[in-house]
Amino acid sequence: MQSNAQHWDAAYNDADTTQLGWYQKEHAVSMDLISSCDGKKLIDVGAGATTLVDTLLSHYYEVTVLDVSSEALRILSKRHGNNMKYIQGDLTKKLQLGKFDIWHDRAVLHFLLKDEERKSYVENLESCIGSGGFAVIETFSTDGAQMCCGLDLHTYDEDMLTDLLGDKWTLIDAIRHTHINPFGGERPYISTIFKRQ
Repeated sequence: MQSNAQHWDAAYNDADTTQLGWYQKEHAVSMDLISSCDGKKLIDVGAGATTLVDTLLSHYYEVTVLDVSSEALRILSKRHGNNMKYIQGDLTKKLQLGKFDIWHDRAVLHFLLKDEERKSYVENLESCIGSGGFAVIETFSTDGAQMCCGLDLHTYDEDMLTDLLGDKWTLIDAIRHTHINPFGGERPYISTIFKRQ
């Protein structure tokens, strides 16, 4: 059985990243949410080969990217060099990530199927984001796809995300929207901002 790293390395190896199902040329929803948060120091978890970081850098964010795949990080590093920081890591394990104003995730949480994996995710989130900081979390919504990249998904609505994060976090905004993948498929999403108390 493949590890997470092996699975995602295979997905990105020699891939045309513009043809991956989660590819977005523009990130209007993500940027609207992120730009409404205070602070410029951001960690993008499960970054993959995202073009979101291009926009963030052009808006003077101090960006750190985290991914389980060294192949995805290699693609980003080739594109951006020393303009941002890179961390290879698995959010289902305890990580030392540093401190940030904003946590952004469009790609990790919905793949965590076990309670202990989600608990570790929240612990890593809370190790990064202090009181007054923000978490922008985007997941497949409950009325959307149940699989992505050959993997089962754990889908969410606003209440489920609020319950997962617990009483240290306040839901600020939630947007339901549909991602159209490069093949024309519709992927309903829920995108949220939480603020840490």
